[in-house]
Amino acid sequence: MISFRLLLAATAATLALAAHADEAPPKVIPQELVDRQPGMIDARILAISEHSPPGPQAYFLGFAGVGEERVFAQEIELAARRFDERFGVADRSLRLVNDQRDLEAHPLASVAALRYALKALGRVMDEDDVLILALSSHGWKDATLAISNTGMRPDALSAKELAQMLEEAGIRWRVIVVSACYAGSFIKPLADDRTMLIAAAAKNRPSFGCGADSELTYFGEAFYRDALPDTPTLRAAFEAARAEITAREKQEGERPSRPQAYVGELIESKLAELRR
Repeated sequence: MISFRLLLAATAATLALAAHADEAPPKVIPQELVDRQPGMIDARILAISEHSPPGPQAYFLGFAGVGEERVFAQEIELAARRFDERFGVADRSLRLVNDQRDLEAHPLASVAALRYALKALGRVMDEDDVLILALSSHGWKDATLAISNTGMRPDALSAKELAQMLEEAGIRWRVIVVSACYAGSFIKPLADDRTMLIAAAAKNRPSFGCGADSELTYFGEAFYRDALPDTPTLRAAFEAARAEITAREKQEGERPSRPQAYVGELIESKLAELRR
C-alpha cells in the first residue's frame, strides 16, 4: 500500500490565524479519510475484476481534478454515463473525484491515486482491452492539469507523468479525453499507434465554460452531452463537437480554443471491435 500525497492544507498556523481573525477554520480532509483512499480504490478494482470476461473489453477511469468548482466532477459523471452507453463500461468503471460537496462518494483525485488506480487496472485488464481515460480540470501551458480540493494542498499532473504511469501499468490501448485549457499539450507525450487523444483546446489556447456556477464546460456540453449520443464513432463525435464549439466561440466573440484530436493508426479498428 502506497502513501498517498493528499497533503493537508490547513496547518496549526493557519488554524491559529483563522481563530485570531474570528473566522471559521479552513476545512481539512480528515486523516482517517486519507488513510482509506487505497482501500476505496482496491474495493472498486475488486468489483471490476468480477466483470472482466475474456475477449476485448473497455474500461473507464475518470479524473476530476479541481474540487472547488463542481463543473469538473459533473463533467466526469456525464462522461462515465456516455461511455457506458457506447461501450458498456458501467461494471468496469472507476472515478477519482475532487468535489468539495462530497469527499466520500469516490476516491479523491491526486497524482498518487491515479498512479495507484492505473497500476491496479493494469493488473485486471488483458492486453487486448482498452482504457478510456477522461480527465477534466484546469490546464496550464506547461502540459499540466491542476489538482486541488478543499483541505488539500494543490498539486499538478503532467502529461509526461501520465505517459509514464500508463507505461508502467502496461496499458497499451487507450482513449484519452482531456477537457482543460491548453489540453493539446498532452498529445505529443502520449501519442502512439494504439492511442486516441481528444483535447478540448490547442496546446496554446484556453478553453471555456469552467466556473463555480457552470454545469459543464463548453467542451463537455458539445462532446459529452450533444455529440456522443448521436454519432457512430468517437472521431465523428469529436468533429461534431469541434464544429459546435467553434460556432459558439465565434458567436460569443471568444478567441477560438481549437479543439484537437490525435488518432493512432490502430486504435479505431480496435474501437470498432468493441462496438461489435
